[in-house]
Amino acid sequence: MASSDTRDDELTLRLSDISFGADGINLYRFAAVDGQALPDFEPGAHIDVQTCAEHRRQYSLLWPPATPSSYSVAVQVAQQGRGGSRALHYDSVVGQTYRLSMPRNHFRLEHGAKRYVLFAGGIGITPIVSMYRNLKQAGASVELYYWTANRSRTLFFDELCTDERVHLMHDTAPGQPSLRISDVIRDLPMDTQLYCCGPEPMLQEFDAICASRPQESVHRERFSAPESLPADAFQVRLVRSNRTLTVTAGETLLQACLDAGVDVSYSCEEGVCGACEVKVLAGEVDHRDAVLTPAQRKTHGCMMICCSRGVGSSLVLDI
Repeated sequence: MASSDTRDDELTLRLSDISFGADGINLYRFAAVDGQALPDFEPGAHIDVQTCAEHRRQYSLLWPPATPSSYSVAVQVAQQGRGGSRALHYDSVVGQTYRLSMPRNHFRLEHGAKRYVLFAGGIGITPIVSMYRNLKQAGASVELYYWTANRSRTLFFDELCTDERVHLMHDTAPGQPSLRISDVIRDLPMDTQLYCCGPEPMLQEFDAICASRPQESVHRERFSAPESLPADAFQVRLVRSNRTLTVTAGETLLQACLDAGVDVSYSCEEGVCGACEVKVLAGEVDHRDAVLTPAQRKTHGCMMICCSRGVGSSLVLDI
């Protein structure tokens, strides 16, 4: 990668521990080389991990950290993926050093609500369990619903299985009632804070049932951005760089900036991590990321340049 490989805010940490989490899922702990405390983070935060020379991947940080000088993540191996998770599962060795980003958080807890209900599917439990632990520690009214294929693929099973506020559902459990996310949400009070992370079908069901609820109480995190729609060419003016670029239908704004020699931060190039967020000074944006909520898209005044696009020639950015 280009400029994202040399950012000043990166951390060099040592892989200090690898442990079994569930079938196909390992837990990785990265520790400060000098033993000093690492930057603090809140539940819902994630980091970028340079898993190998070719791959940089985003993983949710597990809260609370085991020590102030370490970060832990859970990684599910994706046999049909692009290779980032396989590099950790099959090639990593305790003692190796890795480059990690500083924590970023686009999936924050809204504190002070009367009630919270959390939903997780598969590896989507990683940010959700951190929220659950935090809320439980704070004495909040919270419930967790967690869907997995079976017990052996349920991360943190021993921690959660005896908790009366946690509901574990397995797709292959014989005779188990088929509880759906919409069944849970349908009768909840409108002021309940809802959080969801899981595979795309689960999130689509979550969004559909929550369409009529106050959007400030509905929060989700996706593994990937929605599939790309057909694109039109557009122009963008970069104020600080004093440049005007034409972005063709076949390229992204990020690619156009890099090709023009404009230094911008980026990481996932998929619209899920938020590293390429830039300030929008004027113009219409075709938002295609999985980071900003509908409300943020209207009021936040920013865009993710790895996937979102401008419309016509009106876009002006603080780059």
